[in-house]
Amino acid sequence: MNRSVVLLLSCVALAACNKNDSAKPEGQVAATVDGKEVTASEVRLELGSLAGDAQAAAAQQPAALRAVINRKLLADAALEKGLDKSPEGAMVLQKARELALIQLLQNSVVKSVPKVSADQASEYVRNNPNLFAQRRVILLDQLQVPQVPPAVLEKMRPLKTIEEVAKLLDDNKIPYRRGSGALDPLGLDPKALKQILATGESEVFVAPGPQGVQVARITGYRDAPLTGAEAQQAAMAVLSQQQVAGQVRQQFEGIINAGQKNVKVNDAYKPKATPLKQALAN
Repeated sequence: MNRSVVLLLSCVALAACNKNDSAKPEGQVAATVDGKEVTASEVRLELGSLAGDAQAAAAQQPAALRAVINRKLLADAALEKGLDKSPEGAMVLQKARELALIQLLQNSVVKSVPKVSADQASEYVRNNPNLFAQRRVILLDQLQVPQVPPAVLEKMRPLKTIEEVAKLLDDNKIPYRRGSGALDPLGLDPKALKQILATGESEVFVAPGPQGVQVARITGYRDAPLTGAEAQQAAMAVLSQQQVAGQVRQQFEGIINAGQKNVKVNDAYKPKATPLKQALAN
């Protein structure tokens, strides 16, 4: 091969290598996907609450980056297929945008909620000994039912024992899982806790759970007192959660109620009056 040609090819190869090196992500660029940057800020957002813990963030950072990259690759594939141009795609994207804006609104409300003071936490501990110094975890015999049709749920209400509920579910071929469980009174709404304790150890109670419907009977209690710094920390967490939830609910309800004056609904989509409501109206 001609020497000049060899030199030319070597220069081209070297230039290509240098180009690749210069394109290597660095600094605030965590990666590139088809030439588009994935920034460190995007990775922190993906980490969520872990971003505030330096050690946990460092451990989970590669997985968070991989999740961002995979999401962008899949999103790009959808765009290449033109799925965002379809009527369904437009509606799905609009819904996703609205949900994201609502989340941003909620985040702004959360940031405005004042922090719980040490004095407030101490007072809460003193006023609620059943949640702290006299705390008792509620032990349960329970059924976890992923889905219950409304008609079956209505038949379940007058039943008193776990066995009766299990038979009703078996008769209707509804799957469930039975086992032992526990409820921490510290994590329960005070009204719900009062209702649960009122059932005693002889009757069942039905409550919505993270995995469907929970049907349970109290089988006993386990002493688990919280005192000192541990109680103080738990009280601050509970009060903070209550304040945040209360502020979000109050402000969201205010926005929704204020906006009703600008809402007009097609008659076909309005709630249908029941015979009882019609009779009362007349």
